[in-house]
Amino acid sequence: MAQSANVRSIDAIKQFKIALINFAEEARVALSSADMELNHARNWLERDQLAYWKSQVKRCQEQVAQAKADLFRRKLSQSHSDAISDSDQKEALREAQKRLRHAEEKVERVKRWVPILQHATTEYHAQAQPLGDHLAGGLTGSIQVLERMIRALEGYLAVAAPEVPVVSSSAGSSGGATTAATSARTSETTSESEEVAAGNAPAQEEAPPAPPREEHAEAETEAQAGAAGT
Repeated sequence: MAQSANVRSIDAIKQFKIALINFAEEARVALSSADMELNHARNWLERDQLAYWKSQVKRCQEQVAQAKADLFRRKLSQSHSDAISDSDQKEALREAQKRLRHAEEKVERVKRWVPILQHATTEYHAQAQPLGDHLAGGLTGSIQVLERMIRALEGYLAVAAPEVPVVSSSAGSSGGATTAATSARTSETTSESEEVAAGNAPAQEEAPPAPPREEHAEAETEAQAGAAGT
């Protein structure tokens, strides 16, 4: 069964195609930017932060060891003199141990965030992959359909309409007279039919009465006698 389309503006289809192309380009840029941000966050968390705080843990352990050694030497010095205080060494050891605990907490926190980020990245890719596939294939096909539609409509508009034959004035006059005469005859016929139907038709002339049988017989006898005398 033939189908028809109510297309009122080819420019609207062209503008829609341009808007669709712009959307596809912006969507591709957005997906690419999101992938770059995720890669940057993963590298920053797994490589930069984890490596940095591990190195800080190692450094703080060395400082703690150094602070313990200084405190031990100070205590040895106190055994020979009561005037020597070890409060500075104890304070340095407490600060070194505090920094070590902070660095170790950072390492544990980074290790907890790594699988969380990986799970979030997997969920994002599951949601974004269909859009990326549509941008790569389905949307390109839709744009091609719009282009074919525009070409078909423009080709349809370029087809010239068939010319209508022009009727001359003389032919029109004669045709009008013929039509008028035909209409008059039709009107007369219709009027007569209506009168007959209404019982108003003119009475027909009556035929003369037939002669009596006796007069008719005498006339025949005279004619036969005349024929015999002849």
